[in-house]
Amino acid sequence: MSHEIEINTDGSARMAYNAEGGIPWHRLGTPMKGLQTAEAMLSAAGADYDVVLTRVCAVDDEGQVLLNPDGSPVFINNTHGTIRVNDDGTFSGLASVGTRFVVEQNKDCLLRALDVVGASKGEAVVDTCGVLRDGAEFFATLDLGAIIIDPAGVNDKIQRYLLVRNGHDGRTPITFANTPIRAVCRNTVIMGMASAKTVFKAKHTRNADQAMEQAQEILAFSTKWAKAFSAEAEQLLRIPMIAGSRQFDMVFNTVFPNDKGMSERQRKNRDEIQMTIRSLYSNAKNAGGFGYNGWSTYNTFVEYFDHHRDAGADERAGASMDLTSWVSKKKQVVHSAILSLA
Repeated sequence: MSHEIEINTDGSARMAYNAEGGIPWHRLGTPMKGLQTAEAMLSAAGADYDVVLTRVCAVDDEGQVLLNPDGSPVFINNTHGTIRVNDDGTFSGLASVGTRFVVEQNKDCLLRALDVVGASKGEAVVDTCGVLRDGAEFFATLDLGAIIIDPAGVNDKIQRYLLVRNGHDGRTPITFANTPIRAVCRNTVIMGMASAKTVFKAKHTRNADQAMEQAQEILAFSTKWAKAFSAEAEQLLRIPMIAGSRQFDMVFNTVFPNDKGMSERQRKNRDEIQMTIRSLYSNAKNAGGFGYNGWSTYNTFVEYFDHHRDAGADERAGASMDLTSWVSKKKQVVHSAILSLA
C-alpha cells in the first residue's frame, strides 16, 4: 500500500494524528483531540516499542538453527539484526544492519526533537506520529506554529513543522527537517524532506549523540528561517501582476519559451498550458484570495506543476518531491522571473 503505514492483525493502524489538523488522506490511525505530548502520541500510534540488537545465525528452510558439530549455532559475521520487542512477548525481525549500528529508540528520537525546538518534555506539540514498513521506520511531526504572510493584508497562513524520522533498517538516518509539509504517510515524509528548507541527518553510530548536539544550530530554529521566508513572500506580494498583463505574460514566456522551431502540436500544447495557468491564477487559492501580485503568481505556477500538468499523479508527485527534477528547476525560474519585475 502506498501509505506504508503498519497495519496490526486486528486491522488497526499504527498511527495517531491531531484531528483538529485534518484527517489524513488514507483515513487511517487514531484521531486525537488537539496536539499531544510525545508520550501520549507514541502510545496512541503504537510507536512506543523497543528495538534491540542481536547477532544473526543461520537457519535451514524449516527454520531450524544450523549447528556446528560441537552444538554451537552458526553465526553470520559482520552483521547484526534489529528486532522489535512486541507487547505480547513476541519478537519481530526488522532488518540486518552493520556491526557499528546503534539503536535510537523512537521515544528518544522524538524527545530529542522536542529539545531541538525548545519544547519541554510534557508540552503538547506533536501533531502526527506513525510507524512505517512493519516497524522498520518511524516518523512524527511537531507543530511549530504558522507563518502569517502580510498579517495586515492578505493574511496567508503557512504551517511550519519539524519532521522527525528514525529508522531501524541500517539505511534511514535520524532526520530532522524544517518543512511546511505535514507527514501522514511515507510519501508525505519524503515530500516533507524534499521541500524542507533545512535538513539535519545523523547516522546510527556511537557519534550520533555528538552530532545531535549540533542539530539546533544547523536547523536555525531561532526563527531566522521564518523571518527570511516571510520577507521574501512579502517582497513578492508588493509586485503587481494583473491577469493577462504584459508582466504576467513575461513570466509565462520565461518559463515556457515560445521557440520558433516548435511544431504545431507543441504550440497548441503551450497555448493550452497558458489557458490553464490563467484560469488557476484567478481562483480563490491564488489571486482570488490573495490579490493580483507576485505571491499569487508564484503559487499559481506551483499549483500547475504539482497538480494540473499533463502527467500521471505518481509522476507529478515524484517530480515535485525531487529537488533536482525539471519541475523543481522550473519553479526556481518562476521565482526569479517574478523577482526580476521588482
